[in-house]
Amino acid sequence: MRLYSYRRAPAIRWGVPAVLCASVLLTACEDDNYRPDPEPGEPTVSETSAPVALEQSTESYFAAPKIINYGPVLSNTASTGPCFSDGDVLVETDTDDRVARITYNACSEDFGPGFSSLTDGVVTFEYDTQGTLVRLIMDGFSEDTVLGPEHQVVRFDGTMDFPEGPASPPSYTANGQYEFVREFSDDIQNVAMGFQDFQVQSSVSGTDIIQIMNGGISLPGSDTYLTVDTGGDGLRRPSGSSCAVSGTLTLTAADGSYTSATFNGEDHIVVSVNGVAQPERTCDEYLAFINH
Repeated sequence: MRLYSYRRAPAIRWGVPAVLCASVLLTACEDDNYRPDPEPGEPTVSETSAPVALEQSTESYFAAPKIINYGPVLSNTASTGPCFSDGDVLVETDTDDRVARITYNACSEDFGPGFSSLTDGVVTFEYDTQGTLVRLIMDGFSEDTVLGPEHQVVRFDGTMDFPEGPASPPSYTANGQYEFVREFSDDIQNVAMGFQDFQVQSSVSGTDIIQIMNGGISLPGSDTYLTVDTGGDGLRRPSGSSCAVSGTLTLTAADGSYTSATFNGEDHIVVSVNGVAQPERTCDEYLAFINH
């Protein structure tokens, strides 16, 4: 079982690396998942592309909540004015004095050798009648940061709707394009994903998270979308784990090709590709399969 850990962002204010700290919520736990598109004439989902599709589905239920959690950090830390090095930030509020929009104009922050950020784009915040943040609209948002030996780029252009607010785990609908790149001296990680009316209904049972998913996610570096379906029972996943313990996840392409993963306990996972079942895998074996 592989556990996903999240670093806690320190208390922050504008004038220290607020956006850098916020980026931890958005970028933790990503893996290199770029694969080329299938050759022309091949089914979209095949023995070759099935691991890619299943990996994208795993990335999806970690990426979207990080974007949702990112919003309140931005709204609580940004203030209008020039940035440390260049550019500026404009914060607009509504009639209730809540942050309604933040516009980053090539905001460059230099906090010393090997520690800097460049942020651009517009983030719009929408609230319900009780004042709960229920929608984030990011228009060409990008953040390019240097954290010592680490260089990372985060981009999101789209909309996140979460009617119950930024709860954990959140229920949401996602539309748009997400990209994350992290470069170390000996490693490069790259995640590229599109959401197309991608809906997740989340609930908690004991220490397990139950997620009912449907809608579209894209293959990396491609305009091809797969339809995600977990059925009415959804997937039951221990908190912090990448492997479910019950449920079936099915990913279907427009040409009818598909793959599925059936979870009968965290170490009893069967992947099928176009109806042909593969040998049962443990959680570690499954993660190695989708990340190879």
